[in-house]
Amino acid sequence: MNIKIAYDAELFVFCAKYTNTNRGGIYFVGYNIAKLFLDNENIDLYFYIYEKKDLEEAKYYLNQIFPNYEIKIIHKNSKEWIDINIFYSTYRRPEYFITNNKNIKKYIFIHDITPVIDNCLNWGNGIFKNISDKYIYFCNSKYTKNELLNYANGAIKDSNVYVTLLSYDHDRFEKREMNDYIRNKYNIPKNKKYVFTLCGLYPRKNLIRNIRTFHQFIDKHNIKDIVFIMGGYYLESFLETFNREIKEYKDRILRLGYVDDEDVAYLYSGAEWFIYTSQLEGFGIPPLEAMACGCPVITSNNSSLPEVVGDAGIMIDWDSDEHHIEAYEKYYFDEEYRKEMSKKGLERSKLFSWEKCANKMLEIMYDNLVKKDINYIKLEDVKYIRLFNHIFTLPKLFSITNSSDNRFVIIKILFVKISIKKKNK
Repeated sequence: MNIKIAYDAELFVFCAKYTNTNRGGIYFVGYNIAKLFLDNENIDLYFYIYEKKDLEEAKYYLNQIFPNYEIKIIHKNSKEWIDINIFYSTYRRPEYFITNNKNIKKYIFIHDITPVIDNCLNWGNGIFKNISDKYIYFCNSKYTKNELLNYANGAIKDSNVYVTLLSYDHDRFEKREMNDYIRNKYNIPKNKKYVFTLCGLYPRKNLIRNIRTFHQFIDKHNIKDIVFIMGGYYLESFLETFNREIKEYKDRILRLGYVDDEDVAYLYSGAEWFIYTSQLEGFGIPPLEAMACGCPVITSNNSSLPEVVGDAGIMIDWDSDEHHIEAYEKYYFDEEYRKEMSKKGLERSKLFSWEKCANKMLEIMYDNLVKKDINYIKLEDVKYIRLFNHIFTLPKLFSITNSSDNRFVIIKILFVKISIKKKNK
C-alpha cells in the first residue's frame, strides 16, 4: 500500500512558462524533492494544479521538467482526492478546500522569513498571514525554524515545525578544471585571477559592499591581476541604485547575468574564492555548491550560514568593510591557507544530500500519519495494524511489550525503512 501525495506543481509550471532561464533556489528545492518522491516505489505522486483548464499545459511542462517519469496530475475537482494522504507545497499555502480536509495532512516548506521582513505577507498565497496548526512546516535550517516560531508568537507549536537541511546537485557540482571555452564564453581575461559571487541582485545580498571593499583591497595593495565576477539574475527595481553605487568600480567587474547550469561548477572551481556575505539567508545553497567544487568561501556569520559552512570558510560580519578586506587578504596572500580551506569545504559539503532531506521528510510524514490513523487490536499481543484503512500483519521478528512508546517505535521501523526503496525504471 503506497502513500499518496499531492505535490503542488504551480511553481514548476510558472518557472517553465515564464522564467525558463531564471530558476532560483526555491525551484531547485522543489525539483529535487519531487524527483526523489517520483523515484520512491512506496509513493504515488500526483502533481497538483488548481484549475482543470490548465491540465494540458501543466502536463506539457511537467513532462519537460521530469522526462522518463509517468506524470499524474490532479486538479481541485479530481476524484483522486478521496485517496490522498498528504498535500505538500514547496512555497505556498494550499487552497481552502485542501486546508479544510481533515483527512489530508498538509505540509508547507518555509525557505526564509524575508516576506515578513519585506512586508510581503501575501507572498505564497498568504503563508505568513495564515500561520496555523492546521499545517506542518518544514524549515531549511534551525535559524528559519526559530524565526518562524518567533513570528508565529504561539500560533503554532514547536512540534509542528521540523528542520530538513537542503543540499546541492552532487552530479553537477564537483571540482572541475577551468578551461578556455568557459573563459571565452563569459569574456573572462585569460591573464586574470578572479573572485566569484552568484546570487540575485537584491539589496540584502550585500553586493555593493562586496564590490566596494574588493576595490579598497586591490587599491590598498596595488593589485592588478584579479577581477570580480558576479553572476545571477537582476532585480530591476534595484538595478538603477546598484549601477549608481558601483559606477566608479565597473572597470574591475564582470557581470555575467544568468549563467548556464552546466557552466557554474567551472566558475566556482576556477575562482580564487567565493564571496556570499548576505544580510540574511534561510539556508544558502551557493556557498555549499562552491565548497563542493573546492572553492574557498567567505560568508556572513549570521542567520543560517554557520549551519551550512561551519568552520570550512571565513565567516565575517556582513556590515564590516574591515572584515571583508581582511578576509580578501587572507585568501589572496596565503596560498596554503586557501588550499586548507578548499579541503575543508570539500569535506563539509559531503555532509549534505537531497536523499537525507527527502528521507527525513518521509519519516516525519509517516510518523504523523501513524499517530493520526493507527488503531491497535489488543496491546498485549499486537499482531495486526489498521493503517490508512488497510490491515497489516506485523513481522514476527519484533517483540512487543506493554510500553505505549513501543507502539510507535514499531511503526517507525516498518515505515521509515521503506523510504529508501526506489522504483525500478
